Amino acid sequence: MRTLAILLCATAAPASIAAQEAPPVGFAELEINRSRECVGVLKRLDDLNQSLQPLGLRAERLRLLLGAIGLEDRNIMDSLDREDPTESAVYDWFVSDGRLAQSILDTGNQALQQQRTISREQIRGEVQAQAQVIQAEAQAIIDTSDGLGTEANPCDGAILIRPVVIEACETEQSPVCDAAADSAGIPGYSFVETPEDLWGVQELRPWTQPGGLQLEANGTLGGARTIAFARHGNVVLTVAFSPLIVDRRALTEEQAGEFKEILDSLGFEFEHPDLVYAPSLAVRATLPESLAGEDSYVLHFGSAEDADLLWTGPAGTGELIEVPVVLDARHVVRLQAGEPIRLTAVHTVEDADNEAVFTLELTTVNQVTATRALLGYMAGQMVADLNRLAPPRG
Repeated sequence: MRTLAILLCATAAPASIAAQEAPPVGFAELEINRSRECVGVLKRLDDLNQSLQPLGLRAERLRLLLGAIGLEDRNIMDSLDREDPTESAVYDWFVSDGRLAQSILDTGNQALQQQRTISREQIRGEVQAQAQVIQAEAQAIIDTSDGLGTEANPCDGAILIRPVVIEACETEQSPVCDAAADSAGIPGYSFVETPEDLWGVQELRPWTQPGGLQLEANGTLGGARTIAFARHGNVVLTVAFSPLIVDRRALTEEQAGEFKEILDSLGFEFEHPDLVYAPSLAVRATLPESLAGEDSYVLHFGSAEDADLLWTGPAGTGELIEVPVVLDARHVVRLQAGEPIRLTAVHTVEDADNEAVFTLELTTVNQVTATRALLGYMAGQMVADLNRLAPPRG
């Protein structure tokens, strides 16, 4: 069993971050600087989003087209723009596919089914190619933003300190300025009056109800996930439990074997010539800067003193934490049993035991129901959905 002793000194185990009444040393300065710097960053981010909006709308339209193709949903035909080459091609495919389907019914000639499959994959590929073009255009715009993505990380969804923002707005123009001056509140922005108020902001959201797999606009598979959320001040932790679906060609034989071993240990049968999957967690935490002197983070089950390790990584990188974590059978059992997932900040002490600075814990509300429902889907209907949404290559 993989465990990690985080704190073995004589002091008590670290309190939950929610239980710490006083902010950590340096917290006020960190948040004041964040609020001041985000004024200019949010202006640049708003300009970038305005540039990307038309591409985003088109990408969403292509996602709907891919979904309709996968489900053979002809109800979308009336909304297709015949002046648009891609939508016109989708319309023509629906007409042709309908004729082939009727021929199969009339003649019983099942050989026509292969022709239907080939045609469906061709039109799907055409739509996906357009989605990739849009993605490339969007990326080109983002690449000209001169590192805005990294600068925006501390501002993404952040709660700002109103007086600091108002002061910064005396010399800068930004959409956040009007929001800070409006006591009624403007959607998309949140404020407090002091750093101490910010430390008191806490939010927990229960595990969401999972759905089935679906095709995204770029042709990748999405959905089939349940998500839990925890917030304390500007520390936001989200964990999504889902199947991590990977093209076999991207893995070595050893890696593919490890995926299969996990499924075998869970009693899941899965056969697909092109894809493999394993239960996983997608972890995201808004901790680009060290909050309380920590130098690493640990995601784990159990207490900090005897942590069952899920993931560990460095603190203070300037980037958001965004990592996939493949779960073995033991961790799946602990997850579906309703054991809480915790993120602990660790300060390394030279020639002494490491110190756990704080721990952020996800709620277990709806965890058992949601994770068991998703595991049931993985073991059953997901196999058929995968073969429908991502048919084996010929």
